[in-house]
Amino acid sequence: MSYLENIVVSYGETPTSEPADAIRTIDANNDDINASFKGKYVWLSARYGSGSSNKVSGIDIIIQADKDDRYDDLAKGAGGDYRYLNLRKDGSKKIVNVALLRRKESVSFETVHQLGYDGYSTDINKGRGGDYLYLVWKSD
Repeated sequence: MSYLENIVVSYGETPTSEPADAIRTIDANNDDINASFKGKYVWLSARYGSGSSNKVSGIDIIIQADKDDRYDDLAKGAGGDYRYLNLRKDGSKKIVNVALLRRKESVSFETVHQLGYDGYSTDINKGRGGDYLYLVWKSD
């Protein structure tokens, strides 16, 4: 079985810069993290590996006013707060599949569960308007 090891952030100047392995949205909505905001096009790509040792068990979204060079900004060039991914590797259940969920309204765990997923992040777009955008995942 393959488990999530990392999520790579990619930037582009045009929609055609999207990596072939970008994490897709459920319902084929826009995969660009920065969609409807100015700035760079931003995509996420999942990296999977075999064996469950040192693999990702949860994903946190960090939103803060200050830049942190340890992370890649999910809102690059849009202005406002910086948005970062923090991948947790401390849980017993490891992530085996990750997707994006973009909606016009906030979602609950019940909605995420009905879509077949076990967990979800906080809203990546929290505090900047636009769509609600989450990373959702399935665990072993």
